[in-house]
Amino acid sequence: MTSKLNILVFQPDFSRYGGAYYQHQFTQALGRAHRIFRYGPGLPNYALEHSAEDVLKLCPFDPDLICFAAGWEIEDFAIPEFDPHPNIQVSDIDIPSVMVLNKEYKKLDEKFRFMQDNAIKLVFTTHHHYRKWWERTGIPFVHFPFAVDPALFNDYAERKRYALGYSGALHEQWTDTRVRIKDHLFLRWPLKAPRYWRAPLYWNDGGGGIARKMYAFRGGYRLSRILGINLPRGEDYARTIGRARMWLSTPSAIDLVGTRFYEIMASKTLLFCSDSPAYEGLFEDGVHCVTFNPDLSDFDDKLFHYLRNDDERQDIVERGYAHVMKNHTWDRRIEQFTEAVRKVTL
Repeated sequence: MTSKLNILVFQPDFSRYGGAYYQHQFTQALGRAHRIFRYGPGLPNYALEHSAEDVLKLCPFDPDLICFAAGWEIEDFAIPEFDPHPNIQVSDIDIPSVMVLNKEYKKLDEKFRFMQDNAIKLVFTTHHHYRKWWERTGIPFVHFPFAVDPALFNDYAERKRYALGYSGALHEQWTDTRVRIKDHLFLRWPLKAPRYWRAPLYWNDGGGGIARKMYAFRGGYRLSRILGINLPRGEDYARTIGRARMWLSTPSAIDLVGTRFYEIMASKTLLFCSDSPAYEGLFEDGVHCVTFNPDLSDFDDKLFHYLRNDDERQDIVERGYAHVMKNHTWDRRIEQFTEAVRKVTL
């Protein structure tokens, strides 16, 4: 059995954060595999004036590794700096340090400088351009895709109330794909072919403070608005995905393959996603998911084909579920994280 590592993790407290789950789920899985000490905003004993040496004094063990985890950053573009805690510098500390990149479409040059300034030995990124960044910085990069926590996202055996679902931000400042799909589905709704009239849809993008659930029915359409700015959270969100026969997902900014791809497959719902080379090595069209052309030229044909053909759809759903549970859980990611760390830093 591989011995556990002692890891000092720099990361804000994401245990009560509702915007996403991946930051906290990564740390939870890391803590199941290794002994960790977390330090950052929102956690006990955090203080902005602390230096790295001060944090090491608080740490209950001598660390084998320092990990700057996802979320250790200043996201606001109005603030030019990336480093949220400049007093913490680890370049002169004789402990290898690694970094888990987050939101690679924000302040990437500043993140590169942070890596250099802190003598980071290894960087983990969800983005498929990791080899280019390795060449640019001289620091080894590892492709480290997002994953899923099966304790939250699983098959709740929910009744399939919706034909197609979508949730999440549109990211219209980065990509127009989601906006075009929304327009395709809703702008000309009364003029759609009758087959759309019978397809109940769930759509929730925040909508400027209004969460929308949209239903179609024979002979017309109805839009019901539910007041509130928040998407479903936790188990309610996981169950909502499970209530749809198909769930829409697209790469986000700079073609990042987000967590929702894996959450959909884990919920035993058919992953319906725009085609992208970023999926290579992660999942396969017609095997684990169904892809459509980004120009939406085959969107309707594929959507209604798999809505009509339950057996075909369910075969893909079952394969996707087995695939994600074997290859794309956070516990599996930590195995990959540990193997990479031991090769390069220890």
